Amino acid sequence: MKHSSLLAGAALALILGLSGCGLKQNTKAAEAEVDRFHQRWNADEFKAVYDEAHANFRNSQSADVTVGTLQGVKRNYGAFKSATRRSWGFSSDNGVTDVKLKYDSVYDNGSAVEAFVYRMSGDKALLVGYDIMSPENAKKHEEAENAAREAKRKADEEKRQAEREARKSPKKP
Repeated sequence: MKHSSLLAGAALALILGLSGCGLKQNTKAAEAEVDRFHQRWNADEFKAVYDEAHANFRNSQSADVTVGTLQGVKRNYGAFKSATRRSWGFSSDNGVTDVKLKYDSVYDNGSAVEAFVYRMSGDKALLVGYDIMSPENAKKHEEAENAAREAKRKADEEKRQAEREARKSPKKP
């Protein structure tokens, strides 16, 4: 019995180690794509951003609309200067892994918060989502997300509590 639990523990450690390694590689790939996105931003290569993005990104709007939107946003913010990673996360569902990166960014005309979502396709990170907003709007957005998350957590806890209570109460014939 001791031998089988030792093997199970070793197998679990190996799985966790390999998945962590893949997660690190996925994050590095996504971060490299953020750098490339900013290089293309400064070079006005928005069509290349669109063309190399994930199909889900391209299917959400036409190339003309996406390129026009990015050009308009660039007119507002100006050239990209620098970015500091604000947060990081990932989701994985049925073998599909998304890396989510949020940055505090500096542009010629001010600061912004940028949110990127990259879907992993093998070793490549493909842009699935991009959002840029003022720091004030980002704060409001994050507060709303946190409130929604807390409300869901509270509702889930209340549901679990009601289920526990239902199991405790005697059944009536």
